[in-house]
Amino acid sequence: MHTKLREEVNYVTKGVIVYDLIVMALLLITSTFSKPMFLGLLFGTMIAILNFRLLAITINKSVTMPASKAQIYSTSQYMLRMLITGVVIFVSVKAPYLHVIGVAIGLLSPKFVILAKALLIDKLKRKEA
Repeated sequence: MHTKLREEVNYVTKGVIVYDLIVMALLLITSTFSKPMFLGLLFGTMIAILNFRLLAITINKSVTMPASKAQIYSTSQYMLRMLITGVVIFVSVKAPYLHVIGVAIGLLSPKFVILAKALLIDKLKRKEA
């Protein structure tokens, strides 16, 4: 994997862990922390990190392919990631030991980390320069 891509994946992964710790602290403060919520958050986060890493691998591999093959490969990998997410949501709805909202928060964690980086950190860096 390209170094810059690996650095970005590692950055987002670390950010997701920090995000989860903040979410757990908020859940403790609001007294909504429970074992199913914790397990749901953990399960959703693990799948979100897996999906993000699969996306990075797909991007890294597809840039070396011809355009037509890259499009087919990227689309098939996208469908695989969506299938994984669908199965995770289905399992979280059916399993009594997983809280659906916890899973959803975990699944959305990379998006929140990337948005926070774009909105907060990058703007601060631009103001300093």
